[in-house]
Amino acid sequence: MEIKIEPLSKPVIDLQATGEKIKQLRILKGLSVHDLQILLDFEYPQAIYLWEAGKTFPTIENLMLLSQIFKVDILEIVVRKQV
Repeated sequence: MEIKIEPLSKPVIDLQATGEKIKQLRILKGLSVHDLQILLDFEYPQAIYLWEAGKTFPTIENLMLLSQIFKVDILEIVVRKQV
């Protein structure tokens, strides 16, 4: 019997919605951007502001840290675009 293999559809991340989710989770935890900066051991907060504005996306390592800080699964942080 031959197995038919088809390509998977590639997920597309919604940067804007993911940034809003990060901000929402941060606020729900009662954390300021400065608090998150300290927890993530960042010298400057710009990366966090860029994430929350939907301009950039956290690295997988930072997503793992955010998931620990917010006590949620990474998939609860990342928002996929509906295509």
